[in-house]
Amino acid sequence: MNVLIIGGTGLISTGIVKALLARKATVTVYNRGQTDDRLEPAVQRLHGDRNDFATFEKSFASSKYDAVIDMICFKPDQAASDIRAFAGKCGHFVFCSTVCTYGNTQTIVPTTEATPQRPHSEYGKNKLACEKTFLDAYHTGAFAGTGLTILRPSHTYGPGGSIINNLGWGPTFVDRLRKGKPILVSGDGHGLWQSAYSEDVGVGFAAALGRKACFGECYNIVADEVVTWDDYTRRTAEGVGAPPPKIVHAPTDLLLRIDRKRYQGLDEIFQFHGVYSNDKIHRDVPEFRNVTPYVEGVRRTVAWLDQHNKLQPWDSDPFEDKIIAAIEAIKV
Repeated sequence: MNVLIIGGTGLISTGIVKALLARKATVTVYNRGQTDDRLEPAVQRLHGDRNDFATFEKSFASSKYDAVIDMICFKPDQAASDIRAFAGKCGHFVFCSTVCTYGNTQTIVPTTEATPQRPHSEYGKNKLACEKTFLDAYHTGAFAGTGLTILRPSHTYGPGGSIINNLGWGPTFVDRLRKGKPILVSGDGHGLWQSAYSEDVGVGFAAALGRKACFGECYNIVADEVVTWDDYTRRTAEGVGAPPPKIVHAPTDLLLRIDRKRYQGLDEIFQFHGVYSNDKIHRDVPEFRNVTPYVEGVRRTVAWLDQHNKLQPWDSDPFEDKIIAAIEAIKV
């Protein structure tokens, strides 16, 4: 199989490439060449700016692929460019969307692919607009016989990425765990969350390619396991090799009033449950399996972060210590 990946060097993309190479596929990636590249030498690299639509589309004017995966399509004009570039020139087109297209006030848990999409964030709104652009082209024949599949990941982690916490992407989280510092968690810590390992998700993407049962379909591609944010924090500490953490709860509204910009991730994503059904993809792509235990995945991710000096010491950002001290001071 001859596969092109638009993007190709990100967290999920790297897992996809690894899975495709294991399947003896020929893999080409197209990107600006500005992201750390952890890919094997066997991968062909093409460099360019996909937002220069005329040049991007011309680059593939004479190309044919069995499958194309777009990992970095975030706006509908980019989706329209994909359609012009690849209609009739690939057997299967896969768009990486997101569960953020559903919106974050979940009324169906777990959320299925049939749930109405009402995105909350600009990211989710733009991804939904891309989905509609692709689906309209597919159903009206503008994709010229090319199969279309939309995959919606949720939180995905692994080497090359960070370790999030309930408040966002703070780079001091791991060191706070290691040093036994208190960890701030919003609400009562009982919000629900799923975390899938990047290489497991990559296998799902790769295994879906060329599968006609997946044409015209949308899938959540997420973890099986659901945990509370308190449990997430404790298990992350275990993966880091840290002692069980002291968790301090703070009202979400209070944290957002203190610094909404700092806690943008909490505002848009982490204050809400994030629980999605993966029954449909397990049915149609049984090769997709969440085989990497969370604690082991964290261990591998933190080893990569340490190796590449991506972590920061806990005391480089004392902001949350001030909040914790204030909360501790008013406890009865």
